[in-house]
Formats: sequence, C-alpha cells, structure tokens
Amino acid sequence: MPLEPVESLSREEIRMLQMERLQVALNRAFLNVDFYRRRMDALDLLPEDVRTLEDLRRMPFTTRRDLAEHYPYGLFAAPLRSIVRLKITNPMLRDRGKPVVVGFTRHDVTMWQSLMKRLYAQLGMTDRDIVQVAFNFSLFPGAFTFNHAAEAMGATLAPSATISARLQLQIMQDFRSTVLATTGAFALHIVETMAAEAIHPRRLHLRLVLLGPDPLPEATRTHLERGLGVPVYGLYGVNEMVEPGMAGECAQKAGMHLAEDQFMAEIVHPDTGQPVASGHEGELVLTTLTAEGYPLIRYRTGDVTVLRDSPCGCGRTLARLSPVLRRTDNRLSIRGIPFYPEEIETLLQEMDPALDDFRLVVTTSHGIGDQLEVLLPRESTRDYPGGGRPQVLEMVRSTLRRALGLGVRVSMVDRDRMPREGLIHKTVFRSAEPFPPA
Repeated sequence: MPLEPVESLSREEIRMLQMERLQVALNRAFLNVDFYRRRMDALDLLPEDVRTLEDLRRMPFTTRRDLAEHYPYGLFAAPLRSIVRLKITNPMLRDRGKPVVVGFTRHDVTMWQSLMKRLYAQLGMTDRDIVQVAFNFSLFPGAFTFNHAAEAMGATLAPSATISARLQLQIMQDFRSTVLATTGAFALHIVETMAAEAIHPRRLHLRLVLLGPDPLPEATRTHLERGLGVPVYGLYGVNEMVEPGMAGECAQKAGMHLAEDQFMAEIVHPDTGQPVASGHEGELVLTTLTAEGYPLIRYRTGDVTVLRDSPCGCGRTLARLSPVLRRTDNRLSIRGIPFYPEEIETLLQEMDPALDDFRLVVTTSHGIGDQLEVLLPRESTRDYPGGGRPQVLEMVRSTLRRALGLGVRVSMVDRDRMPREGLIHKTVFRSAEPFPPA
C-alpha cells in the first residue's frame, strides 16, 4: 500500500512539523492546565520561547506520580463536556492510593484510530482481511481500537471475545480469519492447543499475527511463527497516552515505527535524565503533539529502549523503537496486566498483618506464557487467619485474582528454604512438537 505523506518526510521535515505542533500543544497546556502553567511561570518560560528541542528540555519531566496527584481531572485541558472517552489505568497501578484517569476528546479518539489504521496498512492489511481480536477487553480496554480501526478500513471482524483457545481456533477455521490480534501469552496458549489438538497451521487461513501490549521477545516470536506458520509482529503504546497504536513493526521487523507526527520522543539516561546519543539505550520520554484532552509534556514512560532515526528498508523515515528492554522501576507485567510487587505486599498484609516475608516467582515458558507464583513462609507454630493452610492458600489466590484479574499460584515453603531474592525470574524453553501432515 502507498505510504502516508508523513511516513516519507525527511528528518528535517519531521522535526519542523513536530516543532509547529509542539507550539500548539504547549499553548494548550499553558492556557488550560494549571500544573503546566505553574511550571512555565516558575521558569519564566512562555510557549513561544520553545523553538528547539533544547528549549523544551528546560521543562521538568512529568511523572506518573504527577498524574496520580491530580486525580481525577486536574490535568485535563478540555472541559468534561468535550471528553467522549475516559480511561482509568489498571486499579492495581496506584500511586498514593489514586489511579490515573486519561480523557480523550472526539479528535483524540479519531487520531488514535487513524494511528492504528496506519499500523495495519504498514503490514499490508486491507479491506479484504478478516480480523480476529482475542483480548480480555476489561483488562485491556485499548484493545477496542483493534476493532474500531479494522471497521474503519473496511475489514471484517470475526466474532471473537474472551473465549477458550479451542473456540478461538474453531472461529479461525470457520470464518477464515486472516489476522489474529492478541497477547503474546494467549498466542502461546493457542499454539499449545494446536499441538494438543493436532491442528496443522495449514488448516488455518492466517496471514499475520499482531501482539500487544507487552514486549515481544525474539525467542517468543520464533516459537509462535513456527507454531502458527505466519509472521508475528509487535506493537507499542503507553497506557497514559495511546495504547496500542503509538508504534508498530513493519514487514522488515527492524523496529517499531513511532508516530512522530503525534508524539515527540527523547531518550534520556534513567539516572541523570540527560539525553543519550542516537542508537543508544535509555528511558523513553514522550510529549504529545496534538492531544486535546490530556496533553503530557516530557512524560517519563519508565520504558528503556533504543530510538533509531535512520531510514527503514520499507521506505518509511519515521524513527523506530526497539522492543522495550527493561523497566526503570520494578513494575511487572504478566499476560498484559501491569502491577508492582509492593501492591501484592499490601494485599497480603491486609489479609495477614503478621506476614513479614514473601517471594514472587515469574516463570516465562514459551509454551504457556508468563506465570506468577507467590511463595509464603510456612509457620507451623501459629494459627493462620481464616482457617487451615488450604483455606489460607485459597483465600490468597482468590484475593489476588480479584485484584489483578490474573490467576496466581500460591505456595508455602519452609522459611529456611525461601529464596534469598525477593523477585525470581525463571525461563523455561519448550520446543513446539512437529505438526502432523495437513
């Protein structure tokens, strides 16, 4: 498909477009958001004074704590009557007891949808595709954008929802789905189910698979491409801005093209906050350029990545992000659900104030995805609240499931056998079994 004009601009043209839009964004924030106006006043800085990226770097970073402290509408730049969509971050992701609320105007929603359509187009999707979107929409509301963008480009949506892998496979065969959009963990489960049910990839009609919102490790991609027999691509987004749709891979698989016409990116050293050279890893800092409802200036995403602005083999000139290498904080994400270990500690101590120790074990298996286990010390000399050990384990499991929206394994071990580390990562490599002849 032909490129959009913005996808083939020179780097100088992209920078000029960004600075034009940045002026509008800064004026919107200055006039409508007290938080940003106070910051600019303290610096004796007016929006028109920002003419270069170096000028923008005079502004302090915006952090997630800033967002939480202005709950619910303190950072909105548009009146609530103009907001057509509200998004509340995962309730487990709290700072000082408050979630983050993001608001989108009609313009913002349209922009988000257009970015997702762009990512579809750069993978060669057309109005002839049949798109199967297999997400838990209550846990990942951004997944609705997969549907909206597919409909907007004229593609057909296969009737899919939060159903088992076996039923997903039946839908793929019955409706001849050509595109599957889901999480990496569920895609792994689908491949496992295909092997168990002896379903050869040639019995499906898939052309490609899109995965989000978590990073796509190359080992996982290789496993899935072997199991599904089609290319697998990754997407990127930021929950407090646009997720998914902000960036995504093209057929070259050489990084995720960032929508630089909508977001200005910086890469800074996680500790010093100073800019790093192009092509070096650092923390991604983003500024919205056209967002009306919720403009963010120099927002620290916490994602460590690499930004490359060299042209891609596909012909696009938009800069490319590498998959996220790690976080600057201790946030975990299991099957697309983000949380902090401290939040699990709070939940455990609410159930048992005497609890003084626990461990988290994250096991990554290329057969079934990430699994979370909580290890509690076994105390044989005291009574546990709520009954015996089986009842306690079930109480902990059910509480964590309700809070996280995620199944968690809970075990008790002798204190002297508890691992020393507070967080343990394990990786289990499982090779896909050969498929029988189609």
